[in-house]
Amino acid sequence: MEGKKKKGYHPVIFYLFVFAAAFIVGIVIFNFIVLPLLVGRGDIAIVPQIKGMQFSHAEEACREKELNLMVTGERHSVEFPTGTVIEQDPGSGESLKGNRTVKVVISSGPKLETVPEMYGESIRQAELMLDASGLEKGRIVRIFSNEEGPNRVISASPSVGSRTPAGSGVDLLLSMTGEPRVYMMPDLRGKDLLFVRERLESCGFHVSRVVSRKDMDMFPNTILSQNPDPGQAIKEGGTIELVVSTVE
Repeated sequence: MEGKKKKGYHPVIFYLFVFAAAFIVGIVIFNFIVLPLLVGRGDIAIVPQIKGMQFSHAEEACREKELNLMVTGERHSVEFPTGTVIEQDPGSGESLKGNRTVKVVISSGPKLETVPEMYGESIRQAELMLDASGLEKGRIVRIFSNEEGPNRVISASPSVGSRTPAGSGVDLLLSMTGEPRVYMMPDLRGKDLLFVRERLESCGFHVSRVVSRKDMDMFPNTILSQNPDPGQAIKEGGTIELVVSTVE
């Protein structure tokens, strides 16, 4: 009776195992020995993070890595100031041979639109004109005026012809007709500017001027003084000047 043959690994499996082991060892040697040596000699450079940098600073960062910088285009951006890198290729952390080029796109700043002439227009027409100009309607303030009929635009802020970022709001001053009612000016001192301004304008008054004055004892934007003074008469739609605190 013949003895049983000993079981063993097939030669093909053995060679596959050897090949896989050699491949893994090769990767380890390249990543931890060969690549660091190449990078140390400057043959390969790691691309720095230059997105968000001014172009001159990005250029210096690339020069330190022996890389060149090339501008491939510009694009409007609200997020990034003019002259800032908003895109880079290759991205940061990628490896690149020395003296190769990193391509970038530079911000040309926000797109600017021109405030249209809206004097004498209705609020609806003014809104359509702003929309056609790439702008939006901002706050609406009404004052008594004999310049135009009721609910007609008599002024805008920013002013007509100004260049302002696309999508930003334009405040409109509208006319009211008739005899204005007379009120007694309340005491606004010690109150918050934002709260007071909203309440005054919702009642038909116009805050025409706000001046800041340093006062370390008050929270910022606290009203310190006013014109007209408390207790004085003020007509509906009248203008009010305020002085508010600042810590700077």
